[in-house]
Amino acid sequence: MTINRRKFLATSGLLAGTALFTGATLGRRGEPPGPVNPLLDGCPKRFVIFLEGNGTRPACLRDPSTLTALEDIAGGPIESNRDYAHADPVLLQAPPLSEAIALSALAGAQDQISLVDRAALVLGLSATNLGGGHSTDHGALSVSKAIGGPSGPTIESVLAQIPGVRGAAPFDAVRVGIGAGSTPLNYSTCAFEAGKPAPILLDPAAAFSTLFGSVSAGQAGADFQARKDLLEFSLEDVQLELAGSVPSSRGREKLETYEASVLEMIARDEKIEGMQDALAAVKPAEPGELDPDPYTSESPLERLGMHVDIAIAALLGGLTNVMVVSLGSGGYYWSQEFPTLANLYPGGQVLGGHDLRHGYGDPFYQVLHELSKRYVGEMCRVARALEAVPEQGGTMLDNTLCLYMSDNGEKHHSNAEEFATLMLGGNNMGFLTDGRSVTYPKAGHANNRQTSNLFNTMLHGAGSPTDDFGHANPASRVAQGPLSELWVG
Repeated sequence: MTINRRKFLATSGLLAGTALFTGATLGRRGEPPGPVNPLLDGCPKRFVIFLEGNGTRPACLRDPSTLTALEDIAGGPIESNRDYAHADPVLLQAPPLSEAIALSALAGAQDQISLVDRAALVLGLSATNLGGGHSTDHGALSVSKAIGGPSGPTIESVLAQIPGVRGAAPFDAVRVGIGAGSTPLNYSTCAFEAGKPAPILLDPAAAFSTLFGSVSAGQAGADFQARKDLLEFSLEDVQLELAGSVPSSRGREKLETYEASVLEMIARDEKIEGMQDALAAVKPAEPGELDPDPYTSESPLERLGMHVDIAIAALLGGLTNVMVVSLGSGGYYWSQEFPTLANLYPGGQVLGGHDLRHGYGDPFYQVLHELSKRYVGEMCRVARALEAVPEQGGTMLDNTLCLYMSDNGEKHHSNAEEFATLMLGGNNMGFLTDGRSVTYPKAGHANNRQTSNLFNTMLHGAGSPTDDFGHANPASRVAQGPLSELWVG
């Protein structure tokens, strides 16, 4: 069966887009992922990143003991990181982290385990080389200034290629989230490599179809089968084209690259079909199964909840070991409204994200702090789900690092001087998430540390020790090496 050139190219483009947002490494040669590293005995290292758009105010993450310690050193109130007066990292063991405004979910409800002693609060990390503003876009996760597009891969793409992280998972990394705007894909935050953005899927129904369509009896199942048929058709067509006379070597190279990508996607689907029992056991509710349907809710927080349900199921089912959950990160995706929080907005008047963030004072900050609190709560849901599953060396959470941070720093129109961060789990990888808080000296100080130090620390924990991730301009790097206060090799 053959098709004409125009139809072939249209089909090719459709599959290329599908490969892009489902995590296939389109255009990269190589075999499908092999078996898990035997040294891990079936336990890959996992990473889950929650990224909040347009700043996280450090005030809502600082617990009372950490704040008091910093104020005692400064000799006065801490209004921002510019008030930090310490010259060395301030490390507190067992501060009351859950008493921070946005960290109450660490304590959990009566029937939930506490995550306080599985956490680490990190303050003072900077990334001023990225510029700040509304968002550093791809720069937040690549630690390289993004002007007109990514200047390098983002950290989840690098982690996903490490054998001890990728393991046998069908997907290298899965990127989902919420955000303002009508487009189903957010291309402004993640990247495969320089000049190649990696999209975040904003539609939870599409995320479900992509990840769990193989075990769905509804429309998602039909969509999965249709994609399989399209892949088989496309493979047959491109192989017929290659068997004929291709006018140029460049044209043949493009067709061969496309063939390799289609073969990779077919192999991935076959692997997914071989996981049906495991996937059926963890599959979240399907679109249309609940009434009202959270997949089509007008509330961003309800849609976020479905994305997190899907993320948890994907991790438990072994579909991926690297997740990014975007909370309005990049561009103006943060400029959304939250009607279910109307009672918290000043005067009960729901504002767009930009107007909300331009407001000054507690009535405006209350909404922003509540959003950070909800977001941290969703990451805690992931952590508790992983903590409930036994695994070699403890639980799945022991082999998973969950990370919460912002995409541009400390506030709207930030200077990227402080990226307040929360870490959960990952103890088996050497992360010191034991209920501590660590506050580094302020930006500009010789002992300040940067988000690149944190990401390189993650790479050390992932089994790929390196100190050169990020910073297209090496002069912007303050210090080499992993963060000894957060990781022990």
